[in-house]
Amino acid sequence: MEKRTLHRKMSPLLYFLLIFSAGFMQAEAKENKKRCNCPGDCPHIFGRIGSVIDQSSRVGKEQKIAIQMAVDDYTQWLNCSKLDLHIKDSNGKFARAASTAIDLVKKENAQAIIAALTLEEATFLSEFEEVSTTPIITIGSAAISPSQLFLQPSSVSQMNNDISIRMQCAAAIIGYFRWRRVTVIYEQSNSFYSDSRLKTQLSESLKAFNSFVEFDLAFPSLTSLREPEAFIQEELKKLKTKRNGIFLLMQSSLEFSTILFEKAKKMGLMEKGYAWILFEDVVSLLDSLEPSSIRNMQGVIGFKTNFVDKSKNFQDFKFRFRKTFQSSYPEEEYPNPSMYALQAYDATAVIAKFLQNSKGKMNSSAFIKYISSSNFEGLIGKISFKNQKTSQNTTFQIINVIGKSYRQVALWSPEHGFSRDFIDHKRKGTRRKGKKCKELASIYWPGGEQTVPQESELKIGVPAMAAFHQFVHVSHDQVTNQTFFSGFSLEVFEAAIKLLLYRLPHVFVPFNGTYDELVIAVYNKTLDAAVGDMNILENRYRYADFSLPYLDNQVVMVVPAHKDLKRQGFIVVEAFEWKLWAVLAALSQCTAAIIYFNEKVNGNTEFADSFPEMIGSILWLSITVLSFAHRESIRNNLSRLTLAIWLCVIVVVTASYTAVLSSMMTVPRLKPSIVDIDYLKNSNATVGCNGKGFVVKYLLETLKFNRANIKKIASISDYPEAFEKGQISAAFLISPHAKVFVAKNKRYVVAKPSFEVGGLAFVFPKGSSLTDDISQAILNMKENGAINQMEERILSLPTRTSSREPDDKLSLGLEHFSGPLMVTSAIDAIVLCVIIIRVIDKGWSSDGYIHSWLMHRRIWWWVSFLFAKSHVRFGSRFFRPPIVMRQNNQIHIVQQ
Repeated sequence: MEKRTLHRKMSPLLYFLLIFSAGFMQAEAKENKKRCNCPGDCPHIFGRIGSVIDQSSRVGKEQKIAIQMAVDDYTQWLNCSKLDLHIKDSNGKFARAASTAIDLVKKENAQAIIAALTLEEATFLSEFEEVSTTPIITIGSAAISPSQLFLQPSSVSQMNNDISIRMQCAAAIIGYFRWRRVTVIYEQSNSFYSDSRLKTQLSESLKAFNSFVEFDLAFPSLTSLREPEAFIQEELKKLKTKRNGIFLLMQSSLEFSTILFEKAKKMGLMEKGYAWILFEDVVSLLDSLEPSSIRNMQGVIGFKTNFVDKSKNFQDFKFRFRKTFQSSYPEEEYPNPSMYALQAYDATAVIAKFLQNSKGKMNSSAFIKYISSSNFEGLIGKISFKNQKTSQNTTFQIINVIGKSYRQVALWSPEHGFSRDFIDHKRKGTRRKGKKCKELASIYWPGGEQTVPQESELKIGVPAMAAFHQFVHVSHDQVTNQTFFSGFSLEVFEAAIKLLLYRLPHVFVPFNGTYDELVIAVYNKTLDAAVGDMNILENRYRYADFSLPYLDNQVVMVVPAHKDLKRQGFIVVEAFEWKLWAVLAALSQCTAAIIYFNEKVNGNTEFADSFPEMIGSILWLSITVLSFAHRESIRNNLSRLTLAIWLCVIVVVTASYTAVLSSMMTVPRLKPSIVDIDYLKNSNATVGCNGKGFVVKYLLETLKFNRANIKKIASISDYPEAFEKGQISAAFLISPHAKVFVAKNKRYVVAKPSFEVGGLAFVFPKGSSLTDDISQAILNMKENGAINQMEERILSLPTRTSSREPDDKLSLGLEHFSGPLMVTSAIDAIVLCVIIIRVIDKGWSSDGYIHSWLMHRRIWWWVSFLFAKSHVRFGSRFFRPPIVMRQNNQIHIVQQ
């Protein structure tokens, strides 16, 4: 009875459902017929599209759904025609992708291929004859510009923004926080060429901000690993040993990054002091991650392409995508579309539009011409192609993972740099990039910190047991337990650092080992650099880079000076050249004669009258006047002026003579006792050198000394004792060390010859950008003389050297005293003229003593006549003008 009642109740309901279903099916059939308007139920296929993607990955799943949606949308818009779509799975392997693409063209007659391939892979695929003329659009991977060694085929186009823009964005973030060194992590792709290009592009972009890649950690593709979690954990241990905590995840699949951050958090790499920067390939998929994965990534920052997600087309696409994706992949909990889905949809739409315009005919050259000359409106915005790559004004959204999701902290574009939001980005497009301003919102770093993580200090090795403490000295205070570093080499390095355009935190570490072992420590990354009196050598250059030498260098031989002083009989005369002696003697006699005659003319009776006495007085006066031992008194002011000027000249000449004579008597002592290296080798003499430097090897291999004849000496203070005890006959040092040793120990000299070697420089790892920066700073210091000043101040080197030439090169000549001698000569000439004029003016021309004496000997009678005649003609112009009268052919001079 109950069953019958239930049956009666259900019958009307079933009847109603049957009627509704029939009506719905009839309405749908009418709608399809109205939409198609074509005979029969088989619409015309006007184009065939093939697609090869990795359907095992999240990106591949999104691309598949997006491509299908694009084909369905265009099929609905067409009249009695449809696109035939064939999607194949590559499973992340290029070989399978290539063979699948060829099958799509051969068997399915695909007219165009959408493939998740790199440019190199697509180029290799296009070389097959079956697909050589088929247009290929690559999606997923970033677009890479072709190089001279790798040309892009005309049939391949890239549907993505240029990788160089991504690298610029990453470099801008690093430069914004003033990080100098970064560690790059990436998952290897199937293309070694693409991976190397990525690293090259990043390095070039970082140079603009004076940053560089200190270390890179490459992981094999996740699909190629048997135990990926164990392998990733083992590799991450390498990062724990590094002192730099700035990590850049440059290339990664979503699955790889999920495992990476899970292990990194367990190993303490997501705590205070660390910073992680993610690229777009991971950031674009953050919406699809589970909450547990998001928790492992707290504090990381990254960037992704910014697009307007409020448009009607996008919202409609997102609604339909979520529904389709969730029904196709129910195991995926987060069905939101990423940038990869949008690119796949737009790539399919571009091909569909061309097929529609060409009425189903496909030609690669025509297709390239079409997309290059057309602009498209896609889900990601306006799309245009240039050089077979999408060309658009890319703007990146800078995000910070915090809490259950992430938030935007800034926008960045190559043209405008950083800005807070889209409106500010457009309004402040002319923002100066170099200005340090607050374009980024507050960021929460790993460990919950808001303070920007700082890169660790460079660990710089310093030789702890250097032989010459003037260059490198390491001391330890037992009381305070502090280590102190000093020396010329370290001060040069510190001065060079101050000239850099960026801050370089560093710490010196004492190194107990040889110099070669110190270079190996830099090579093994145990040390970040090495500073000291390090020589540039060929065998060292294999393992490390060297800066520009801050001191030139040679290997020289230091020997005791000759103990016997070589005396020269006329060394006191050789201080001046013979011309200078002659001029000094002549000026001395002239000065004495002028003083004598001037005093005589002015009536000083102490000066002799007879000619022999006059000559003797002049000679005696020229000598005794120098020490004021003359017996005659000087009364006239002109005589005193002449004598004063002459005495000043004598003081200058005497001081110079003393200095030159001292040098000439000292230099012979510094002549080496041994000047021949062959003598040392033939006599089996023992030679000393620095045991921790390269000189030992140089003596053995280059100069061919016996190992038994080489004594290793640890300190500069041990060399004199070794010489005095006869333990060594000579010491071989590098020239900077030799200069310091000779300046400190006057009994030793540098003997010739010298042997050129590489200079003293600083050591850096191979490929380090610090090498060029420090070299440029050293060159600057050399040009402005800073290194020379430091050398004189710290090393206390004398201005002279011990390798002087013979003594005659030290003699002084006329050119050294030309000024004072010309002054005293001019004074003598002026005083002489005054004396002559006074003699003539006083009327001594006829009856004076001088005139009578001259006329008596009839030697200078014509001189008197000429002076008298000159006085008659010109005297009236300058002195008391006389009245000249001519009478009976006689000349009378009348005084007024």
